[in-house]
Amino acid sequence: MEPALNDGSTVGVDTSKQTVSDGKMYAVDHDGLLRIKMLYRLPGGGLRLKSFNSDEHPDENYNRDQVKEIRIIGRIFWYSVLLL
Repeated sequence: MEPALNDGSTVGVDTSKQTVSDGKMYAVDHDGLLRIKMLYRLPGGGLRLKSFNSDEHPDENYNRDQVKEIRIIGRIFWYSVLLL
């Protein structure tokens, strides 16, 4: 999620907030890979995962069946970035 979150940043996750609010940051378990992404709902039950650095990490769109591989851990409510 650079430039917003640098490698090694600390995040606070509200695990009670697992319903997607478009454009908010979430921690997700994507088939065993822990990720921080902005999420957007898509028509038909799909989901878009977006990064701040879309040049290096383009948007990822998943349909209803593919979304089953993604578990929303919770919404990011706080983060701390170490400036180097």
